[in-house]
Amino acid sequence: MRPKKFSQGVLPLLAGSLLFSCSLPCSAQVEGVTPDSSAPPGKCGNEEILDIGSGKCRRCASNLMKSPDGLRCVCAPGPSPRPPPVDCRDCNTFPLRTLWETLFLDSSFLACNNTCNEAACQMLTNMVTLQAFSLQNRAYDLYTKTKSPDLPQLWYSRSETSFPRVSFGRNSQIRLKATKYDARGNFLGWEDVSGETLQLCPGSQNVLNAAFMFGTSYNRSCSLDISRLLQRDPEPTFYELFLQYDDEKGNAQWWPVPVENPAITTSSSASLSSWAFRRFFLVDGLSGRKHNLTDPPETVTLAAGLILSVYLPTSNPGNQPPFLLTVEYVQRSNPGIVQASFSVTYIQSPGTAQQTTDISFGVFSSLAVLYSLLKVSSWARRSRLQNINLMIIVKFFAYLAGSLANVFFLITLGIGIYWLIVFKGQQHSTVEVTLPPAGGPIETRFIIYVLCGLVLKSFGPCAFC
Repeated sequence: MRPKKFSQGVLPLLAGSLLFSCSLPCSAQVEGVTPDSSAPPGKCGNEEILDIGSGKCRRCASNLMKSPDGLRCVCAPGPSPRPPPVDCRDCNTFPLRTLWETLFLDSSFLACNNTCNEAACQMLTNMVTLQAFSLQNRAYDLYTKTKSPDLPQLWYSRSETSFPRVSFGRNSQIRLKATKYDARGNFLGWEDVSGETLQLCPGSQNVLNAAFMFGTSYNRSCSLDISRLLQRDPEPTFYELFLQYDDEKGNAQWWPVPVENPAITTSSSASLSSWAFRRFFLVDGLSGRKHNLTDPPETVTLAAGLILSVYLPTSNPGNQPPFLLTVEYVQRSNPGIVQASFSVTYIQSPGTAQQTTDISFGVFSSLAVLYSLLKVSSWARRSRLQNINLMIIVKFFAYLAGSLANVFFLITLGIGIYWLIVFKGQQHSTVEVTLPPAGGPIETRFIIYVLCGLVLKSFGPCAFC
């Protein structure tokens, strides 16, 4: 069976403020914030962190302690080696753009560098994440200058995390978890990703949850009132997404899902679409506040389009991540209306199949030309024609059309046999391989090949005229 495209439905087929200064005390967890007790690092001890790369628990060094999310080691209270102190002469490369940056950016940079303040480093990383369209700004410049070991990782690194071996059966659920942080860097806990976690469009829980049923092509869009979105999310919440799966021994593991922002650019105006982030947000109502943080924002930045892409390999997986979240940010005036969407797509790479098909066409087409020359030469000798005339040319193209038609039919037969072997004989894949989706490029090319063969075959009888 094969996934089919649809809209506004589902079709299962396979399975208060915190001010930072250089004198802030060290705090591993902010008062009043209670992380979710069901967090994945709960499998590790109180003094151990979960190493995402290896999936194993390990202890932090003597001068470090477990971070609130349980995934990193951060500085511990007391004397510990710190980078040389910095001051805000290092902060003056780019201008401050928003009221939020004016109040908190430089102070979070200083607190992250000069004191043991993990929340300040989280806040600095959040401010970089808010720069949804360009990294040529003060926040990213300060992030690159920060030397604190508490600084969270901004970019997704393929070298640190190997791709998991995941298998999905019929009616399997894609299990995703997310760590959440508020705008001030406080850790809000772990959350099981359900239908309404990442989807701005309202709907029944069953419909929204169907997006994470493996094999379901899902596309839901709607028009939203920005003022109502701000009632739901008055301040941005920042997420880091993880795929939960079981290893060969049945132990639960977590793999960070890369986040792609195709709209962001660098100072050279080059796209960073080939780069992947770790963190994203859905609604930003802070950056658009001009005079007071209690005033309504004049503009709102939001994730108008989220696409969860699932990669379906046809051979042993290579460098392609099995899951990828693409976030398309837009900026709109408040009040106003915005179009939002969430979709889940399944992407198949034919590997070298198309290259093999092109080579086969080249080889067999050359043989078809030679065969047509031999056929017309034999016909000319039997007809006792000494010179090339119009009749010989017509005969040649008639023979060539028939031969090329046979080539197209032979190639389509080979393509059909190839997909039968791939679908029936798969043994190593990140997710279960499906047949080419309806309306996809593979099916479209197959139909074109068959039509070309039929059209060319219709000229074949001219060879017997």
